[in-house]
Amino acid sequence: MSRLATVLSPTSPVSPVLWYAVLGAPIAWALEFWIGYWAAEARCGRPGSHVAVDTTAWTIVVGILALAFAIGALATAVVLWRRTSDTEVKGPPPRGRIRFLAAVGMTVGPLFITLIAMTSVGVLVLLPCNQS
Repeated sequence: MSRLATVLSPTSPVSPVLWYAVLGAPIAWALEFWIGYWAAEARCGRPGSHVAVDTTAWTIVVGILALAFAIGALATAVVLWRRTSDTEVKGPPPRGRIRFLAAVGMTVGPLFITLIAMTSVGVLVLLPCNQS
């Protein structure tokens, strides 16, 4: 088996597939939130110093990309969970670890998918640039 195939296998502790299933949705939300925050800062900075940033377009594009990334992570977690369904939860490593991390991915995935949707809808619905 080649080195790349070994690393990509979910049985590897450094497998990007396994870590994408666990951390894909939280990373997608964090990036979406970070990009949205700075787009709003660019648009709604000091009065009189507006930068022409279309926050609606940015929100739609970044929200769709983040949702696709997070849904892909959730789907990967489900596939890994189903692939290890023939083992016990307390199965020996690494299959037990894969099943546990897939369960973590299936738990946090819907939460962060909801957060991404709520953040995107909030930016689209609420009024921009309300100065206090």
